[in-house]
Amino acid sequence: MVDEIEFDHGSVGDRRSKSDDLPPFDWRQMTPEDSPKSPPDLYRDPLVTDLRTPKVAVGDDAFDFELPVYDFSSGAKTATGTTFHLADAARQRPVALVFGSYT
Repeated sequence: MVDEIEFDHGSVGDRRSKSDDLPPFDWRQMTPEDSPKSPPDLYRDPLVTDLRTPKVAVGDDAFDFELPVYDFSSGAKTATGTTFHLADAARQRPVALVFGSYT
């Protein structure tokens, strides 16, 4: 819990922050005692490394998928009875897939 917020009124070019004075992160505090693996174990696990490694590059074809289309114009999720199929849409015009949040 933060009791008081301190502001560093250094020069604009001074990039040092209060977090520089914090001790190193201790993953043991965030890992349940019964956890079979610690975060360092996970980063060394070849399966986890494989899952973190991108299998596509810019310009590669995207994996095809089909999903139901919903109408949210009323403020509620309403099924339209139609589906969006990536391969069909890509045959009609270019499609951009954006992953992330813009909020």
